[in-house]
Amino acid sequence: MADNTNPPKEEWGSKLGVILAVAGSAVGLGNFLRFPGKAADYGGGAFMIPYFCALLFLGIPICWVEWTMGRRGGRFGFNSAPGIFSVLWKNPISPYLGSIGLMIPVVIYMYYVYIESWCLMYACYYLFGAFDEFGANTYAFSDFFNKSIGAEADGSLFANGIAPLFWFFLATFLINFVVIYRGLSRGIETFCKWALPMLIVAALVLVVRVLTLPEQPAASPWQRGLSQVISADEWSALRDRLIQPTLGAPEGVSLIKAKLAEYCQQHAHDADQGKTTLLLAPPVGFLETAAGLAVARAEIRNEKRGQAFVAWIQKTREALSTDQKIELGRLERKQSRLEYKKINDPVAVAAIEQARETILKSPTSSEPMPSLTEEMQSLGIDEATAKRAQHRSAAIELADLPRTVANGLGYMWNPDFKELSNPEVWLESAGQIFFSLSVGFGVILNYASYLRRKDDVVLSGLSATATNEFCEVCLGGMVAIPATFVFLGTAMTIDVINKGSTFGLGFTTLPTVFAGMPWGRWFAVAWFGLLFLAGITSSLSMLQPAIAFLEEGFGLKRRASVAGLGFVTLIGALAVVYFSHETTVLSTMDYWVGTFMIYMLAMIQVILFGWVIGMEEGMKEAHLGAQMTIPRIFRFVIKYVTPAYLLIIFVAWLFQNAPAEVAKIRQGGPVLVTVIAMVAFFAFLNLTIYLAVREWRGRPRPSAEVEA
Repeated sequence: MADNTNPPKEEWGSKLGVILAVAGSAVGLGNFLRFPGKAADYGGGAFMIPYFCALLFLGIPICWVEWTMGRRGGRFGFNSAPGIFSVLWKNPISPYLGSIGLMIPVVIYMYYVYIESWCLMYACYYLFGAFDEFGANTYAFSDFFNKSIGAEADGSLFANGIAPLFWFFLATFLINFVVIYRGLSRGIETFCKWALPMLIVAALVLVVRVLTLPEQPAASPWQRGLSQVISADEWSALRDRLIQPTLGAPEGVSLIKAKLAEYCQQHAHDADQGKTTLLLAPPVGFLETAAGLAVARAEIRNEKRGQAFVAWIQKTREALSTDQKIELGRLERKQSRLEYKKINDPVAVAAIEQARETILKSPTSSEPMPSLTEEMQSLGIDEATAKRAQHRSAAIELADLPRTVANGLGYMWNPDFKELSNPEVWLESAGQIFFSLSVGFGVILNYASYLRRKDDVVLSGLSATATNEFCEVCLGGMVAIPATFVFLGTAMTIDVINKGSTFGLGFTTLPTVFAGMPWGRWFAVAWFGLLFLAGITSSLSMLQPAIAFLEEGFGLKRRASVAGLGFVTLIGALAVVYFSHETTVLSTMDYWVGTFMIYMLAMIQVILFGWVIGMEEGMKEAHLGAQMTIPRIFRFVIKYVTPAYLLIIFVAWLFQNAPAEVAKIRQGGPVLVTVIAMVAFFAFLNLTIYLAVREWRGRPRPSAEVEA
C-alpha cells in the first residue's frame, strides 16, 4: 500500500553519509573526556563489565529501535518525535510523549555549544603560544580555566569588559547554524563526511604519540604530599595550622626557618626544570629576619606552591622533638575531627585519613588515632561508602609505580572486581552509554526518518554504533589517562579523577601533560581541535529534530525555522554563559534534561516498539532491505530485558541522586529559576504540538501497516 502523505522534504545523499552523520552525532566530548574519567574513577577494567552490559542490553537494542521507528515514521512524511509517535501509536497522547524528543536535544545544545567554545579557545590559545608562560603549572591552568569560563561568579565574563571566551562562544554558535542552515545533505552530511575522518586521524596521531611515550622518572619524595591528595580548601586549612608558631616551642620556629632555608637552597634549581613552582631561593640570611620569616610564610600560604611547601613541612616535622610531635599531633587530631563534620565527600574523608596516617601520626603519640571506618561510622556514613573510601585511600598508595604507558594502560583497564558491588558503577556505565551513543536523545529517530523505504537500518545502526565505540574505547581510552599517568604519576592521576571532573582532566591537567611532552604545544592544538570537531558533529544533530518539527508542524521554510530556533537557543545559551558560577545552571540542565529525560524517552521508545507495534511487526519493519538479520535473542531482550534494565537503573539512579537535586531546588537561586524556565519551555513545546496536531488532523491519516 502506498503512503498517502507528503514525501520527506529532505533525504540523505548516500548511505555512508547517514552512517557518518549518526556516528558524528554520537562521537563527541563524552568519548574523549567523560569516558576515560568515568572508567578510571570506577575501578578501571571493572567499569568495562557493566559498560559492555549496558551496550549489549541498552545501547544496541535502543539504537535498532530508534532507526526502525524513525524510518517507519519518515515514510509518512514525519521527521520529528511528535509526528513519528502519532503514526506509530494512534492515541491522542502519543504526540505529546514526543515533546521529550524535542526538549532533550534543544536544551542540551544550549550548554553543549558553550563547552565547545572552551575547546575552540584552548586550541587557538595553544596555536598562538598563549599558554607557553604557564609551563607545567597545573594551578596556573586551573586558575585560568575557572576565570575564563566565569566559574568564580555569575556575570564575571562581563565584569571587566567582554571576556575572550564570549567571542569564541559566538563563533561556535555561528558555525553550528551556518552548517545547519545549509540543510541535511549539503550541510550536516557534508560536514560530517569531512570532520569525522579528520577527527579519527587526529585521535590516531595522539594515540600513537601516547603509546610511544618513554618512561618518565618517578617523582622524588619531596615532590609528593598532601596537595596531591586533598582539595585546596582542606589543604589550606591544614597548612594554616601547621605554620602557626603557637603549635610548637620557640625552637620549633627556628627549625622551620632553618629547614625552609635549606629546602630553598637544595631545590631552587628545580624551578627552571618545571619540577616545582616554588620561587627561587631568597638570599641566605634574609630568612633569619622577622621580615624574612613573614615573606616565607606569605609564600607558603600561596596555594600555587603547595607541593613545594609540603616538602619543608615534612622535613621540619622530622626535626621536631618528640614532645613537640606529640603536642602537635593532639591538636591536629582534635581539629580534624571538627572538620570531618563539614565534609560531604567520602573520597575527601578517605584522603584526609590517609594523610593523617602517613604524615600526621607520630609513632610516639600516646593517643591512638581512630581508624577510617570508626571515624566514618561516627559520622553516620554507611558501610558501602566507607568501603569505597577505603578503596580510594588504598589506591593512593600506588604512587611508586613506574611511569610507563604500560602501567598507565594497566591502571586504566585491569579490573578491580570490588567495584562491581557498588551500584553507582552500574548507574554511571548506563549513563555513559546513553550519553555516548546519543540513544534516547531523539536525534537518531529524526535522522533515520530521512531514509528511503528499503535503506538498511540494521547494519547502518550497528556500523554507527561500532564507529562510536571505536572512538570511545580504542581512542578515547588510550589518550587521556595513560598520558596523565606517565607525566603526573598515579597519585596525581587519582587525585584529578577523584576531584573530578571531566573538565578538570581535559582543561586543567592535560595541559600540564602537554607541557612536559616533546612538541607538546602542537599535540595540544590537535587534542583541543579534536574535541572541538567532536563537539560540533554532535551539536549539529541536536537542532535538526526541532527544525523538522517546525517545518512539518507549521509549514515553515528552513530559513524561518532555523532563525526561530536560533533565537530560542541563543537566549538559553546566553543564560548558561551569564549564570556561570560553578557551572550551576549548566549542571542543573544536564541533570534534569540530559539525564532524567533521556531515561524517560528511552523507556517510551522501547515500550512503543516492543508492546505497541509488537515484536513481530517491529522486526518485519527493521528487516526491510536489511543485509543482516537481528539475532532472535534480541526479540526477548528488546521486549523484556531492556525495559527491566532501564527501570531498575532509573529507579536506582533517582533514589541515589534525586534527593540532593531536589534539595538544591528548594534552596532557590539559579537552580530554582533554571528548573522553572525548563518547565515553562516544556509547556510551550506541548502547546506548539497541540497546534501542530490540529493541523495534522486536516490531513489524510495513512495506515501504519508495513508495505508489502
